[in-house]
Amino acid sequence: MSKKIRKTFSFLLAFVCIAIVISIGLIAEPAVKIYGYKELDENRLKNIKNTLVIYDDEFNLTQASHTPLSLLNSYTIDAFLCAEDKRFFQHEGIDFARILAATVRDIRDGEFTQGASTITQQLIKNSHLTNEKSIRRKIEEIRLSRAIERKHSKNEILEMYLNILYFGNGAYGIGSAASTFFGKSAHELSLRESAMLASIINNPSLYNPYKNLSNLNKRTNLILSLMQQNGKITSDQYKNALLDTPKIIPLTLTDKYRYFVIKEACEALGCTEEYLLHGNVKIYCNRNKHLQSKLSKYLSAYNAECLQAIVIENSSGNIIAHEAVFSGDPSNIVRSPGSTIKPIACYAPAIEKKLIVPITPILDKKTNFDSYSPSNYKNEYHGWVSCKYALANSLNVPAVKLLDSIGIDYAKEFIDNMGIRSYEDEGLAIALGGMKYGVSLKDLTSAYTAFARGGTIINTSYINAIYVGDKLVYKPNSNIKRVMKEETAYLINEMLLDCALQGTAKNLNAPKKNWAAKTGTVGSESGNTDAYCIAYSPDYTIGVHVLGSSTTTGGGTPTKIASRLIMSDIICNKCFYPPKNIVQIDIDAIEYTKNQKVIRAKKSLPSKDRIKASFTIDNLPPAPDERSDYEKGLDFFDMDNFTILDGFFD
Repeated sequence: MSKKIRKTFSFLLAFVCIAIVISIGLIAEPAVKIYGYKELDENRLKNIKNTLVIYDDEFNLTQASHTPLSLLNSYTIDAFLCAEDKRFFQHEGIDFARILAATVRDIRDGEFTQGASTITQQLIKNSHLTNEKSIRRKIEEIRLSRAIERKHSKNEILEMYLNILYFGNGAYGIGSAASTFFGKSAHELSLRESAMLASIINNPSLYNPYKNLSNLNKRTNLILSLMQQNGKITSDQYKNALLDTPKIIPLTLTDKYRYFVIKEACEALGCTEEYLLHGNVKIYCNRNKHLQSKLSKYLSAYNAECLQAIVIENSSGNIIAHEAVFSGDPSNIVRSPGSTIKPIACYAPAIEKKLIVPITPILDKKTNFDSYSPSNYKNEYHGWVSCKYALANSLNVPAVKLLDSIGIDYAKEFIDNMGIRSYEDEGLAIALGGMKYGVSLKDLTSAYTAFARGGTIINTSYINAIYVGDKLVYKPNSNIKRVMKEETAYLINEMLLDCALQGTAKNLNAPKKNWAAKTGTVGSESGNTDAYCIAYSPDYTIGVHVLGSSTTTGGGTPTKIASRLIMSDIICNKCFYPPKNIVQIDIDAIEYTKNQKVIRAKKSLPSKDRIKASFTIDNLPPAPDERSDYEKGLDFFDMDNFTILDGFFD
């Protein structure tokens, strides 16, 4: 490039820079009204002090409140100033030198990528604007920043800023961040802890202390260096801070329960999370403090991609505990439910249609239906077994036979009524959990409460009530809906009591007649992906899900976690009692074992040749002279025309 061209280019660049400065000076004046542009909203700023408050069943505060600037150590404040805006106390909301440099780089790059926002601008963006990158939004940001500087002191602006920042992992505001990451109040933060929090806000994902601690430590050291260079800390303070190794506490149960509470609250009020966090909102949730802490302890003993456990109070639908050892938002996890869907999709509908009772014999053998080929776990088949045995031991072929016999459309309607969504293109694979989009642990566990409640289902909720100020604005709907007969629910309970005592959930070690359970495992030849245990008593339903542990089955880790709760923390003295329309009848054991016929025992038959079994009064076994009608109705259980999705077992 010639000297003349360079001189011309330099002149043009200088002209552009001067024009930019003049333009910024004009548009930055908030007194000059611009049609369609936002004005400063004092209510939004006032709401920053109205931090969300969440109370649990013992009225314990579970969300840090507003932190006054006067309580913070000076080095905590300086850490944020050095990291974000070292000239904060010198400028009037806009650092024109930084903006000019950033704008020139944007012009050079042809896109808006540069920052240069002051703390005041960041406060305005978080309280008034979106994250859109455009000239209009930047103009609004500048104007509003100038306006707030004229109405509020620097200390007021800084206090609002520190209480509106997002630090990741559900922590909004410096008080919540100090509690979440270090288990202390903001005024107790050490120098290094302060620098760590000041580092996180630059990019809460990149500097996530649970996933990217190395990145966080590097940026923390940089900020400490800047603090020393700017005379905010001494050389000795700097050296000591470099050697400090703060203990980052694990994400606790309270933190994860909060995810579910906030999500439900936002959906209930139709509001954004920002409004909820700074809208003078008080939430009374159903969290049981004791169970919550126990779940956190039990889950922390295992390693997996994700571990979840939930406890629901059956009578009220209250979700009293929900822990998830997971770095993201656990409310978004939907997975195949594996064999835990069998009682819902196969057995309960078949009982409703009077096709089976627990004692009904069904043939478990290698079968196929068109191109859909069945497989049991380890390709083991058991011949003629009772439906109770098939469900308790989670045999796959019988489940698919039942689904085919009742019809997929009927099964889907039944599933939907239980609160689990099905889709049109799903087929017989539903019997084994082969669902297109999966199901959340909350919805799956909620569905099982219908068995414990005698066939009715109630809305489950994390929240008891929401207030804005002193006004009640939300109370969960507690509508009760019948989804199956009381007799159907009891017969499923009887079958799953057997599963808990001697079936796939025998590791539950639960007291006889108090706890029923069903396990589920999803996997393939390369290993397991998901494992479940859903256990319930008349009072409580527990759901446990393990994701990403290739060797875990539903009868292993999930059942053992549920067992620890049952044996140590959840007391249940109630048993499942049969409703009045359930009767127990002795059947002929010889006919049953030799010919797979369910026939009432003759009065003269000795006790050793009798089997006691439960029936509904509208679906009783025939007397010996009525055998032909019953035999005709039994033929479909011997069909050879069924298939099973390989890889789903337990």
